[in-house]
Amino acid sequence: MSVFPIYVLADRSASMAASVGDVTAIEAVNAVIAELIDELSRDPTVQKRARLGVISFSEEAEVELPLTRLTSSTVPPTLRASGGTSFAAAFETTARAIRTDLPGLDAPQPPMVFMLTDGHTNAGRDTAKGWRAEHKALLEAAGPVGRVRLIPFGFGKVDAQALASIASDPTAAYLAGQNDTPAQAIERFAELIFGSVTSSVAYGEPLTVPPPGSRVLPFSEI
Repeated sequence: MSVFPIYVLADRSASMAASVGDVTAIEAVNAVIAELIDELSRDPTVQKRARLGVISFSEEAEVELPLTRLTSSTVPPTLRASGGTSFAAAFETTARAIRTDLPGLDAPQPPMVFMLTDGHTNAGRDTAKGWRAEHKALLEAAGPVGRVRLIPFGFGKVDAQALASIASDPTAAYLAGQNDTPAQAIERFAELIFGSVTSSVAYGEPLTVPPPGSRVLPFSEI
């Protein structure tokens, strides 16, 4: 039985602490991650065949929830927003986690990494050296298992051109709806993960299911 390694790569930079309405963006992220874990853990097939990890990033990146089999007792992480934004740190930490996690899985499928961000990369590390080398290393981190599927979702002041170039598949980079609030955008991100994970498990191969109301960013439109 093949196993699907799924990673949520979530922006927790200072801009995610901005309030629009009753909640901040980072509070919405925490809420939807908790909901996502609860919903996925209720599906017995997902429980058997999917493993979920959560990694957060600002100027540095951190594994918030190591890759795990979801159950009703899985405790969701609580992210706190601060600092700048480093894609290099995000990609480097995720690649390291994948290289560590895959040897412990039975017949793993190529990992799927769902990335949420609301802005531009601005950390000193990225300004000095960029993030392309770390991005390339992430896509290759699974080795013979197959190319990592990196699926970005952006909202707010995100750099659409960078978002499109991050995607491992140029037809699978997504933006929130034009009139979405941050909370609505983050809910669409959760729908992207839920629909993709359940479909992948059902069909036995990694699949990406766009959330309703989102915008697709193929390279040709940037």
